[in-house]
Amino acid sequence: MTVRLLGLNCSPRDNSNSSIMLETAFEKLDATYPGQAEHETVHLRDLHIEPCKACNVCGKTKDTGRFIPCVREGEDDVQMVLDKMVAADGLLVATPVYFGLPTDLFSKFIMRTRPLRHQDFKLANRPVGVIATAGRRSGGAETAIIATWLPFVRNGCLVVGNGDGTCQFGAYGWAAGRGHILSDDWGLEQGFQTTERVFTLARVFKAGVEATGFVNPMKFSYSAGTRP
Repeated sequence: MTVRLLGLNCSPRDNSNSSIMLETAFEKLDATYPGQAEHETVHLRDLHIEPCKACNVCGKTKDTGRFIPCVREGEDDVQMVLDKMVAADGLLVATPVYFGLPTDLFSKFIMRTRPLRHQDFKLANRPVGVIATAGRRSGGAETAIIATWLPFVRNGCLVVGNGDGTCQFGAYGWAAGRGHILSDDWGLEQGFQTTERVFTLARVFKAGVEATGFVNPMKFSYSAGTRP
């Protein structure tokens, strides 16, 4: 059984420390589990991403419950990434830390995943791990990781930490200029551990689905929990 992982690199810079951490983790995953994982990285900086239009009818009609595409479909590259996310068994997000938060690229893109949530949680049960890099030791990596989790929780995903040894929130890289992350052995190890954790849970869940025929029971409601 092959597990398909998708990496989202949210850095606005090329050859960023965040992307190096992600690719290094994927390389070690290939070496540790040869032939068991496929992976692809999408670099958000290379894509045309329009902001959410706030149309208020997103992915699913309010009257009939019919699935409909985002009103911005065809205007930019977002639908291509959404399709890749749905096809993946697990997700990794890599981001530098800006004011204790993920980048504005991440924020702009993740709002556009709302149609998947409204279409009965198409990302449900996907394990998601976060890799964050900061220029200062107390630079807000943990808050950036937790902030990155929140939209995925709303999408029904399963957020994970780095698992082995310490079971921290995810991967925290400490680096300055481009490439400096390669001197942070512990940060790189956390990057692999987080990636391995996503891979392991994705493999377990995929095997369970194949064995049991499990179908995601989650249904989105426009009215649940709202005020009349």
